[in-house]
Amino acid sequence: MSDIDKDAVKYFLLELQDSICQQLEEVDGKAVFEEDIWHRESTERLGGGGRTRVMSGGNIFEQGGVNFSHVSGREMPASATAHRPELAGRKFEAMGVSLVMHPHNPY
Repeated sequence: MSDIDKDAVKYFLLELQDSICQQLEEVDGKAVFEEDIWHRESTERLGGGGRTRVMSGGNIFEQGGVNFSHVSGREMPASATAHRPELAGRKFEAMGVSLVMHPHNPY
């Protein structure tokens, strides 16, 4: 796993978020994403950051969000180690893009 280029993965995911947002704005024709960049100060257990993008009031989409997050921690959460106890006490790092889109209700 140490051969993974985390910077390349992060760049890919940020570009993916940009591309998805651009295409959704083009399809909708009215709504524009607003961006909020957030940082979670590193604590004893967790730290990270990301970009939240939200659109509303569009021609097609009533509301939607396309988000990127990158978090890390000193210890895997209990939910992750419940079935894999050998992972207890290990560090973790996770990043990803998520989206939820709500089109206008035609009724």
